[in-house]
Amino acid sequence: MFQGFQFPKTILVWFEAHPGSAVWLQAIVACIAIVAVYLAATIPVRAEAKAREAERRLRAWGLALLLTPEIVVLKGEIETCIDSGTIYDAPVQVPASLINKTDQLYLLGETGGRLLQAIGMVNGVAAQTRRYQAVGISEGVPILGKAAAGGAIWQNNLATLRLCLKNLDEVIKQIQT
Repeated sequence: MFQGFQFPKTILVWFEAHPGSAVWLQAIVACIAIVAVYLAATIPVRAEAKAREAERRLRAWGLALLLTPEIVVLKGEIETCIDSGTIYDAPVQVPASLINKTDQLYLLGETGGRLLQAIGMVNGVAAQTRRYQAVGISEGVPILGKAAAGGAIWQNNLATLRLCLKNLDEVIKQIQT
């Protein structure tokens, strides 16, 4: 069957003998060349994107490891404030080391958003407490006439801090998984 078959010569002779087949062969080879050039051009881009994603994941994981102890400390301070605090006590403060890392929380995605929300809640409660203390305390002594307003503000602050604790629990759970 393949007697006298010489690979390139026999095929070229056949294509020359059939005028339309040479055009088809040229079209097929051109399509293959286009696909090959596309693949050759996108392989480095895909590899670079994959490397960037791996680096981003590692940075997020490292940030999560650094934040976990700070989140646990903040959570403990909030729990103490809820259990035994009053409107006249110093408000809970977010650790400065945690505030310094807020610009990197985007690496954690939704978890970072929850943490940022919790930080905002704590700062809001602290601001509200300080505003009350500015008018409700005179020379370190509570003004009794302002105590009713302080109680309502404190109940609102406690509800906010409890919600903040739920957010922090969820953040810790997501970081640990």
